[in-house]
Amino acid sequence: MKALDYLSKVGILLIGIALIILASIAVHAYITFLQHSQKTSPFTAYCTYNAVVIHAYQELQDVKVVDNRSNILCSFDRIPEDSEELCMVGGEGVYAVQVGERKDVVECRTTPSRPIGAPD
Repeated sequence: MKALDYLSKVGILLIGIALIILASIAVHAYITFLQHSQKTSPFTAYCTYNAVVIHAYQELQDVKVVDNRSNILCSFDRIPEDSEELCMVGGEGVYAVQVGERKDVVECRTTPSRPIGAPD
């Protein structure tokens, strides 16, 4: 009788351990799915002291900075991965940084501001 009682306790313990392992596998799969489903931008752009700064997280090809009238202010054939380029603009206003099909809008003001995710 004691052996049967002991085996049932061990069985319940093993079932509990198996459920903990299954739960940790499910959480790992969920976190992995979230990380792969989020698209990250290949670059960030911000304006400081009348200059648009472009930080490339991966290598960029054919980068253009245009004003609100689509006049090209700066053009870069290539920006290497994890580097920055600088484009001096005329002053306050709204400018677009175009890389291939992707565009990011940058606002230049008298008081410089940096986005939260911008590198230091």
